[in-house]
Amino acid sequence: MTSARRAHTRAGLVGLLAVGLLAAFTPQAAAATAHSPWGYYGPVKGIKYKNRATIANSSRLYASTTAAKDGNGNVPAGYLGALARLYKGNTLCASNGYSYTSGPANSLSVPTLGKGCGAGTYHSYGVTKAYNGNGYNAVYTLKSPSLGHRSIAAGAGQGTAKPAWPKNAKGETYGSGLEATTPKGGPDLIRAYTTEGEVGYVKRAELEDEPAPSSPREAVALQRELAGEDRRIAVYDTDGTTVLGDFVVGRAPSSALRTR
Repeated sequence: MTSARRAHTRAGLVGLLAVGLLAAFTPQAAAATAHSPWGYYGPVKGIKYKNRATIANSSRLYASTTAAKDGNGNVPAGYLGALARLYKGNTLCASNGYSYTSGPANSLSVPTLGKGCGAGTYHSYGVTKAYNGNGYNAVYTLKSPSLGHRSIAAGAGQGTAKPAWPKNAKGETYGSGLEATTPKGGPDLIRAYTTEGEVGYVKRAELEDEPAPSSPREAVALQRELAGEDRRIAVYDTDGTTVLGDFVVGRAPSSALRTR
């Protein structure tokens, strides 16, 4: 490579970093991975935590959520929980239920299952849990950068204002879960794909109908009992009544979890 070309390449890389590119890649690469910035929260029961969302297209397209202690050392078994959600555009493509650490760990990473919802642009936006001494605090990650067609671009930052979602005749709000700023602050009906690829809405109450352990011991027991089990929920039209199909809420098997 000539010196002029090397200088041009260095300048291009500096430009990409300057606009906030969050993951490095090469145009020839067959796979790409992008992470959100780390989000920091706590202390929760005296422990500081961090989390982030990852979007990856390696052997398959998937989202991953990482919950971690902010610093060295482990937290006790059952202190960390996480779920991952994959969005195509503003529509929920895949989600899983919460997984918990079954032993002492510094971090937990949980992936979505399946292979995505066809060609398009994707984001990862997950939720993590930290034991607070009397249950768990749930906290969103920041949104990942977008990924599609082997290219990565910086994603939109997480907003703070609650969107003005439209309402159906029953007074239920409907819209994209990507616009939610807190785990319990999304629309009543969340835009999602059916298993057949049709776009509709899942009820947030049904999507979040998860067992709620009140202690690390209960969390570890739930992890052993429910790991790898899926459940199906209905996908509705905007009226919240007409059923268009179903959506699978997966639960990652223990073999898919990553702890350290």
